Amino acid sequence: MKKIFSWILSGARRIILLLTVVLLLPQSSALAQIAGMRVGSGAARIRIVLDMDSAAKFKDRSTQDRIMLEIDTAAKNRIQRKLDDTTVSEVVLEKAGKASASLQINLKKPAQHKVLVLKNPNRLVIDVYRIQIIKINKDLGKGLQYTFWQDDMNGLPVRLYVLSMAPDSGYYLKPFPGAVHANGRGKLLRTAVATGARAAVNACYFDTDGWVIGNCKWNDSFYGVESSPHSALVVDREGKPSVQKDLAYQGTATLPGGRTLTILGMNRQRIADDLVLFNGNFGRGTRTNEHGREVRIRQGRAVEIATKGNMPLDSGSLVLSGHGVNAAALANIRKGDRVAVNQTLGSRKADEARVVVGAGPLLLENGQVNVRIREEAIAPDIAFGRAPRTGAGVTADGTVLLMVVDGRSQHSAGMTLKEFAQYLKRFGAVSAVNFDGGGSSEMVLDGKIMNRPSDGSERPIGIGLGIFRK
Repeated sequence: MKKIFSWILSGARRIILLLTVVLLLPQSSALAQIAGMRVGSGAARIRIVLDMDSAAKFKDRSTQDRIMLEIDTAAKNRIQRKLDDTTVSEVVLEKAGKASASLQINLKKPAQHKVLVLKNPNRLVIDVYRIQIIKINKDLGKGLQYTFWQDDMNGLPVRLYVLSMAPDSGYYLKPFPGAVHANGRGKLLRTAVATGARAAVNACYFDTDGWVIGNCKWNDSFYGVESSPHSALVVDREGKPSVQKDLAYQGTATLPGGRTLTILGMNRQRIADDLVLFNGNFGRGTRTNEHGREVRIRQGRAVEIATKGNMPLDSGSLVLSGHGVNAAALANIRKGDRVAVNQTLGSRKADEARVVVGAGPLLLENGQVNVRIREEAIAPDIAFGRAPRTGAGVTADGTVLLMVVDGRSQHSAGMTLKEFAQYLKRFGAVSAVNFDGGGSSEMVLDGKIMNRPSDGSERPIGIGLGIFRK
């Protein structure tokens, strides 16, 4: 019995020894292998895919001129792909050792890349981006921050510039006319410097003569108005910002005897049968001709009446200027008569606000993209296509975002209104409104133009929105 047991034990030892020897022998057939390489080219990137029979590990040894990966997986053969591409000239996969390989991607220009290790099936994916993604943040102090972002927007280059003003910052927002002291066009850089703004962007729409198109006011004094519903950035007396929609100007003048006239315009050229209200923001005078009648109103009473036109303007009075039927209605007013002028934007919040800067359309509402082109009757040249853009957003914590996007150039394709809304949302905006764009889109900071206006130089604008030190 002992002999049998000894024989079995001896046999088991021999088997264990044999298995140990087998396991220690070179297992060349079990080495992980790169099964193949695929190269694809799209608008945004070039993608190189290595198909593998096990998960890979790699070391990135890239330089400015080439992307180099050391891979701990064997390669059977050398694979070379030459590309007719503006970014990548060739891709080469070759053996680096018995159980390793190297991947070399030769570049025609510096390019960013990303390496992904994927499973099921096992792959090593290298994305080489055609457009460099650059994001630079600069803290300007006292709650103000500047961001430059060059991004790849689905294969298109875009450049955007953002000013972020925290709710407890040492700054406040104020609109100002392009001509500095009165309505009229002027270049943003000069105007920002003249008014003392640390930073500024273009804001409301305007006509060629400087007529402000959009509801725009500072304190209780309007620069321009819009009678059809539009959206606006609104800042209340405590400095709390919001974006309000469907603001539409309505103005009336109640004459002695109770007759009420509808004000048809504010701070603009007077036309046939018109009734325009002027204030000191318009300039030194109404610039009207003698074919009408004008009444100066101070503290609710008529203090001056004239038919010669171009009545002088000042900061303490309003002037009603009528033509045709409205001039005839004003003829019944005498000096000392009570004339009540009432103005509203259809919103108590906007009426009591310190700042209203309107243009349109609305872009974001309650954190969701809502581009109100039809509701605000936005012109096709603004509503459709990619263009330079300027707009404002408000985040959940009350931070104000002023964003400018370059366009119409090889450096930046511009954005549709929907794309613009999406980028404002990416910065945290929950509500946003579009301002004037195209060649007017501009940002100034510390006496310097930050973006590239699409006209090649500054376009004179009607209204700017400035960030001023408190």
